Amino acid sequence: MKFRVIIFIILLSSYTSYSQITPDRLRNFIFNGQSTPGSIPPYPAEVITFYEKLGFKTAWIQQENIEDRNFLLTVLKQSANWGLQDEYYASDFLEEFCNGHLLLRNADDSMQREIRITGIAIHFYRSIAFGNIMPQLRYDGLDYQPACYDIPVLLANAIKTKSIQLLKEQLTPPLVEVNTLENKIKQLNARMSEGDFKEVVIASNKVNSNNTALVLKLYQLAILDSVSTHLPETSLKKAIREAQRQFNLLSDGMLRSTILEQLNVPLYKRLQQLSLSINYYRWLYCLIQGRTVIVVNIPAAYMNVYRDNRSILEMRMVLGKTSTPTPTLASKINKVILYPYWHVPISIVAKELLPLIKANPAFIRVGNFQVLNSAGKIMNPYKIKWQALNVKNFPYTIRQSTGCDNALGLLKLEFYSPFGVYLHDTPFKSAFMLNKRYFSHGCLRMENPMELGRLVLKAHHLAIDTLEQKGCLINHSPIAVPADDPMPVIVWYNPAGCDSTGRVRFYEDIYRKFHWEEKSAKKLVE
Repeated sequence: MKFRVIIFIILLSSYTSYSQITPDRLRNFIFNGQSTPGSIPPYPAEVITFYEKLGFKTAWIQQENIEDRNFLLTVLKQSANWGLQDEYYASDFLEEFCNGHLLLRNADDSMQREIRITGIAIHFYRSIAFGNIMPQLRYDGLDYQPACYDIPVLLANAIKTKSIQLLKEQLTPPLVEVNTLENKIKQLNARMSEGDFKEVVIASNKVNSNNTALVLKLYQLAILDSVSTHLPETSLKKAIREAQRQFNLLSDGMLRSTILEQLNVPLYKRLQQLSLSINYYRWLYCLIQGRTVIVVNIPAAYMNVYRDNRSILEMRMVLGKTSTPTPTLASKINKVILYPYWHVPISIVAKELLPLIKANPAFIRVGNFQVLNSAGKIMNPYKIKWQALNVKNFPYTIRQSTGCDNALGLLKLEFYSPFGVYLHDTPFKSAFMLNKRYFSHGCLRMENPMELGRLVLKAHHLAIDTLEQKGCLINHSPIAVPADDPMPVIVWYNPAGCDSTGRVRFYEDIYRKFHWEEKSAKKLVE
């Protein structure tokens, strides 16, 4: 009897707390900042917008809100399946509240809990829409912040119309990459949640079902549907080839050292790669709505050009060597240079050209180079005392004139960055056929530069047609064509993605930038 009285008193106290929260009282509470330390949610302006749309009615703590509150807890508990970490969204707090372990002592306490839950919900749905990890860019010339969804308004409408169950799908960017990566994350999480899961290391290169570690790892990677001890060799080789394609390797079905190294990467690291990547693509989504955006992924040595929800152009790239890495950046292409000069950076002059010139000044003529003094006048290379020059004493500029051997090819796309890099053509086309394409001094060589040039120039695309018809012309003056509408370019370092067939791809950490944590992926890139 005494126990029933206590329960009644608690319920009565909670009811009193709820009944005292009028719209006017909640409005005053929010605007007067009557909150305890640590209870102020993220995105306070969006919290205010949310309650304005609801007429300052409560959304979570009333009895009629139980269904929405419980659903929010459900999606938070599943956040790992979407490349998010549930500890970021205070799901433990919400679970205690939903299970009745967190009592509401008075009206102020109730309002604090109400507002905190709203903050959690906005934070979570922002992450679904925009990602919770931004690409780490060494130079950001765009100052872009994704905002193509009004999260508090959409959340408030979902509460009013009892349709919060549809909100996650509504806010998920409709990109192939997001869908593909999310499916892979779910598969790997399912494998890791199995009771007998353990990380395995493949020591044998035998391609048969007796290599149990191999079979198990292919199953864990969701390439095999089951762990079979009687798998035919043909089926096992097919699975290995699929793994090789996912890891961007030669798909011959052989267990070489390259594929063994990739297979022996722990599964939790693969999940962190996928989680980082999916959040990068969420971040990108708003930027590509209604405009054309160039995205170069350094670990993939690949370019995709996006507009709205799809890639409209893609090509292989040649990027910087590990000693001269291509920098991450965000900028805008402002002009296209036809028949560009190559002004050789002093670092390349000192390390590579100067020793050759000192050995034989005819190297200048053979390589179609010119030597300019500080006034821009072309100098006679045979009258320069080359032996007296070095990196600290070099009062000249060396440039390569136009022609078939020009290092920049026929076309250069310029954008501002502090690194002196740009997108350009190249006469060395054979490098695009290689899996590892890291040979430049940091610039970005394009496989199909003319196609991108046409996209950038739009109305002036006929200039590209003329360029192709004339081909390489020796000692032609450069022609600068301004871009009609400066096109954003993102150069990021993304560890995973998917190809045009919808296959997940994991990329080699070519510059050794990632520092994966054993259990978390809070900040994974330098």
